[in-house]
Amino acid sequence: MRSIAPLRRLYNPILFQGRMQARRYFEGWYFKHVSKKGGETLAVIPGVSFSDRGSRAFVQIIDGATGRSRWFPFPLSDFSADRHGFGISIGANRFSLEGIELHLEDSAGRVEAKLGYHDSVPLPPRPFWPNIMGPYSFAPFMECYHAVGSLDHRVEGSAELDATRIDFSGGSGYMEKDWGRSMPSAWIWAQSNTFPTSGDSFLFSLARVPWLGSSFPGFFALLRSGGVIRRFATYTGASLKSLSLEGRSLAVEIEDRRYSLRLRGSRSHEGSLLAPVNGAMDRRIGESIDAELELRLETRDGAPVFEGRGRDAGLEVVGDIGTLAPN
Repeated sequence: MRSIAPLRRLYNPILFQGRMQARRYFEGWYFKHVSKKGGETLAVIPGVSFSDRGSRAFVQIIDGATGRSRWFPFPLSDFSADRHGFGISIGANRFSLEGIELHLEDSAGRVEAKLGYHDSVPLPPRPFWPNIMGPYSFAPFMECYHAVGSLDHRVEGSAELDATRIDFSGGSGYMEKDWGRSMPSAWIWAQSNTFPTSGDSFLFSLARVPWLGSSFPGFFALLRSGGVIRRFATYTGASLKSLSLEGRSLAVEIEDRRYSLRLRGSRSHEGSLLAPVNGAMDRRIGESIDAELELRLETRDGAPVFEGRGRDAGLEVVGDIGTLAPN
C-alpha cells in the first residue's frame, strides 16, 4: 500500500492516516444510518489496531433499537486503503463516501448490507482549519485526532441483521473518524442529523486533552441550520459555561461573543463498544444511538436563532465527567 502525501492527508483527514508498520496506533471510521421513519438506527465502525500485543483489523456494529453491539475481528492483512481517494476494505466489506457493503458473520448469525450515500455534506476546510479540530490538526503527537467526513447525506438500500431486515431507503447518514494512540480519559460526544428540518445537523465533543505534560478540557460544537454552519470551539474563543449530568440526562451551555448554545441530551439503549488504549482495543465504553438532543441557540441578548429536537441521536458519556467541568 503506497502512502499518500502528508499535506493531502492533512486536508483530507478522512483518508487513511496511518502506516501499516505502526506501533501503538488505531484508526477507525464511524458510519451512522437512520431509517426514513426513524426508530431504526445502525452504526458501523471499521478500523485497524496496532499494539505491542498484536495488530488487527475489525468491524463493530450497534443496533440502535436494541443497543446490541457486535465485534468482528479480522487479520490485519485483510485491510487495505485506496491510495487515490477515500475507500477502505476489510475482507469482503467495503467502505467509502459513496456507501458501504457488509458481509459479516459470527456465532450469532450474519450481517449483510448494501447502502448507498448521496448528496454528502462535507465540512468545508479553511486554510488553517483543515477539519473540525481547527489549528490543533497541525499539532504533532496528539493523543487522538478527530475528523468529519459527512455532516449529512441521504441513504438508499437495506441491511439484514440475522433475520431482521431494515430498510434505510430515504433515510439519513453521517460519517466521522478518530485516529491516534488512545481515546481520551474522559469525554462527551453528541451527534444528530435527524431534526424536523431536513439538512439540519449538530455535533458536539468535549474531552480531556493531554498537552505539554498537563491536560485541559477542550471542545468543539458545530450546528448546521438553513445551510449555514456555525462553529464553537476552544480554538474559536468560545467557552464552556456549565456542564451537568444527572442519571442519563446531560446539560451543556456554551457561549462565545455572539451566541449562547444550550444542549440537553438523554440516553436510551446503550451498546458496548471496544475503544483503544495505546492502540489496543482493550477499553469498553457505552454508546447510545437512539438518544434525544434538545438544542437552543440564541444571541447573547436572547434573540432565538435555532431551536430543535434531534432524534435517533448518538450520545457517549465516558470516564470521570468531573474532569471536564468548567472551572
